[in-house]
Amino acid sequence: MTDTKGKVVLSRNAMEEILRLATLNVYGVTGLAPVTFAERFTRALALPSTPKGVDAQIRKDGTIVATVHVRLQYGVRVSEVARTIASQVRYVFCSMTGISQEKVELNVVVWSIRVEHENE
Repeated sequence: MTDTKGKVVLSRNAMEEILRLATLNVYGVTGLAPVTFAERFTRALALPSTPKGVDAQIRKDGTIVATVHVRLQYGVRVSEVARTIASQVRYVFCSMTGISQEKVELNVVVWSIRVEHENE
């Protein structure tokens, strides 16, 4: 059935949540980093909050520009994980939303490397 009454609207929050969850599923990513000053300030005060870690904008031409701010695991190759994030997250986002990959620009910002100390 090809009845096209109505339209589907994807909110910015929904886009950011899809991008956030897809990013967290990439090997080597240990978490997301705060994007805004308010998120950094809340974190500095040790107030409970979950950093969003994703900023998505929709340009007038319909292109989606998204930036993910990540923390990586120590020992992984940063360039390889960043490349994997860019390809896998774009694929997941496009397959879930139906937006073509040419319309999605994804930037990856690596904020820190997490080092886990073993108990000696």
